[in-house]
Amino acid sequence: MNDFLRRQLRRFRAFLHSKDALLYLAFVLLATIIWFANAFSTRRTVTMTIPVTYTDVPDDYIFTAAPTDHVHVTLEDEGIDLFHNRERLYELTFDLSEHMRGEEGTFIIPMDELRQAIAQQLVGDAGLVAFVPELLTGNYTRQHEKVVPVVYTGQIKPATQHQLSGEVELTPSMVHIYGTEQDLAATDHIETNLTDYEGVQDTFLTRLALIAPERIRVVPDTVALQVVAEQFTEKGMQLSIRTPDLSDRGQVLHLFPEQVRVTFRIGTTRFAEVNQSDIEAFVDLPQEGIDHLPVRVESRNPYVTHIRVKPEEVEYLIESYETLTDGGSAAAVPEN
Repeated sequence: MNDFLRRQLRRFRAFLHSKDALLYLAFVLLATIIWFANAFSTRRTVTMTIPVTYTDVPDDYIFTAAPTDHVHVTLEDEGIDLFHNRERLYELTFDLSEHMRGEEGTFIIPMDELRQAIAQQLVGDAGLVAFVPELLTGNYTRQHEKVVPVVYTGQIKPATQHQLSGEVELTPSMVHIYGTEQDLAATDHIETNLTDYEGVQDTFLTRLALIAPERIRVVPDTVALQVVAEQFTEKGMQLSIRTPDLSDRGQVLHLFPEQVRVTFRIGTTRFAEVNQSDIEAFVDLPQEGIDHLPVRVESRNPYVTHIRVKPEEVEYLIESYETLTDGGSAAAVPEN
């Protein structure tokens, strides 16, 4: 068996070095060229699927059923041009702004308009043999409209030694929603996609998708989110404690001490802006059986955070006065 294979191999090598081999290869090459020339010059047909998109749909309309989203197109052309047409990325786009009218209806893209749109995209002398469907249709209806606020549902955590300077800003903060009266009545806000951010510093800007409730269309469907974080520092100040007015009872409330030390965080760029009018320390009306009053603190400045007060409680004394007939006061009588 091995001897047979060796003999055949020697004969093949001898053939390759002969004039017959060169002649054979020349005929093979010529036949190949003739075959390709014939293939590229012969007119053939091919069927392609072209996607369809619709633009400028009025905001207050929705499709009651999905419209036609593709067209099957049959082309005829010579081989090489047909190959180029087949490799192209086609897409048919139709403006519906003038096709949708009234409370409900059906839009129609007629055959002639569809044929022209397809023909405008063809390369070379390609002929349009057929296309299916021959017209595009879709049913639509008008929806009710409502304007609602956008709510950010995630969390933003600033970087170490930073704090948020102000609230999260959403642009736009209000969006239009479209649907039936019943669906709109049950929707009082639109939420953003649940996304958390950590290590925020300086100005942070991103874009978030909005979550549309079932059967509700939201316009626009995304919003811009912006928040500013900056390094913070601590600031302290001495504040007098505001007490309740007991003059209608003929009484006055004394506190011991009458002032507290308030410490808080504030962004470095706003440190000089904060003053005593931005923060108030006060106590509520004493309750029976309580000998100390907790000090409460409120800030009118949205950039003041992490407020601490010392002392947190103060002692108190209520004095009563007897009102004289001439409007003066008699000696004070301590109640507590």
